[in-house]
Amino acid sequence: MYVGDGWALTRASSYSACVVAAARGPAQRGVIHSVFPAAANITFPGDFVLSLNAVTSPCMPNGLQLSALPGTFPFAALRAGMPVLFGAQRLLIEAVDCSLDLSTCTQWDPHIERPAQLDMEIVAKNRDWLLAWLPVPQTGNQVHNVRSMAQYLCGRGVGLTPTGDDILAGWMAANWLLYGPSACLLEACQQIVTVAKQQTHLLSQCWLSYAATGDVATPIKALLDALTKEDDAQLAASIEAVLSMGATSGRDLIQGIVLGLVGQTIHNENLIHRHST
Repeated sequence: MYVGDGWALTRASSYSACVVAAARGPAQRGVIHSVFPAAANITFPGDFVLSLNAVTSPCMPNGLQLSALPGTFPFAALRAGMPVLFGAQRLLIEAVDCSLDLSTCTQWDPHIERPAQLDMEIVAKNRDWLLAWLPVPQTGNQVHNVRSMAQYLCGRGVGLTPTGDDILAGWMAANWLLYGPSACLLEACQQIVTVAKQQTHLLSQCWLSYAATGDVATPIKALLDALTKEDDAQLAASIEAVLSMGATSGRDLIQGIVLGLVGQTIHNENLIHRHST
């Protein structure tokens, strides 16, 4: 059992709309998959993954936000393999004497909303500004098939979520902004998810599945929103927020967003190996 008084000050503050049903439904047993200073991932039957996050961490599409700071309880006390109960408006981790009431949590919506009146001239201007600020390597080595792109990128590169997976998530997010839930996009996203189940690990599969349904972390949603507006300050701030996501994930996500905005399916060695050297 964890010894200390930090647990008494820890509370659950908010969670994603994507986990409402699980939070309010019957309690289910899971296990801690992985732990970091500001986050922990908890897996449950049926491939459900709950992302437990510190107050300063990005709000994930499958996230539960705590009042705790990075490196404090409960993150400092958690270990992979610990059993967890989640549901009936409570999160219980008995091994560290952590019981959190979810009944007063607020919610956030991780879903990408395509504006009813999307001004493509503004999007194109902001895309070009973003591309000039963060160049995406171009070699002309392209494929025009989503499945081939996914097979090439998925699971490749460095990081908790490999570079290729982050690029694919960004690509899907950009296309949700441009087209919304069109039949063609839904089919393309499903192809990526199918490949992910064969080529990458559980956490990436989870996050790619959310991106495929248009659900993303709040910094990504904010960046997409900024791309639709004529506000350079908002755009710059949202870029910085995405870049702060992980060691390489933010930059990789932005590369995927740019590729989606320029209408390309890229099969490009530089996108992977520039992070592996």
